[in-house]
Amino acid sequence: MLKKFIPDYYYKTIEDIPYTKLYDDGIRLILTDLDNTLISYLEKEPTEALFAWKEKVEKMGFEIIIVSNSRKDRVEHFAKELGLPFVKFAKKPLLFGMKKALRLASKEYKKEEIMEIGDQLMTDVFASRRMNILTILVKAIDKKTEILPTKINRKLEHFVLSHIERRHARLYQQHLDAYVRDKDE
Repeated sequence: MLKKFIPDYYYKTIEDIPYTKLYDDGIRLILTDLDNTLISYLEKEPTEALFAWKEKVEKMGFEIIIVSNSRKDRVEHFAKELGLPFVKFAKKPLLFGMKKALRLASKEYKKEEIMEIGDQLMTDVFASRRMNILTILVKAIDKKTEILPTKINRKLEHFVLSHIERRHARLYQQHLDAYVRDKDE
C-alpha cells in the first residue's frame, strides 16, 4: 500500500520535467493539478510563464487537462483563460475526477500514454498510482498560502513519508529524498 504514495519521478517545477523524453517514451496526455502545481493560490490570472509552458508542451504534441480538487470558480477561470479542459472538485485520491478527465480528452488514450503532475502525495500521487499512470511529483509553489485541507494532507504526508523511509528505504532514496529536502526549504 505504501508504494502507492511513491511517484515515478520528482522534479522541482513543471519547467524541470523532461517533456521531450516523456514524449519519446510515448506519453501524450498530461493530467495536471492546478493550485501549487501550475500556479500559487495567490494568483488571480495565468502568468506569462504558465502560458509559455502550455504553448511549449502543446507544440510538442501533448494534450493537457486540468484536474483539481478545488470547488472554486478559479479552476474554471484559469482553464478557460488557458483554453484547456478541466475537472474541478475531482475528489482525488478517489478516481472519479481522473476518470472524468479521461472522458474529456480528445481521444481515448492507453494508460501508458498518460501522466499526471501534482504537488501532493496524498491526493495527486495516490490517485495517479491507483490509476496505474505515470506519476510526477513537483515541489509546491507556495506552501504558506495553502488551504486547511491541504495543510492536513501535508501532516498525513509526513507520517506516510516516515513509513516509506523505514519500509522502502531504496525507493525512498530514489524517488522521495530530493522531494523531502526541497519541501523543507
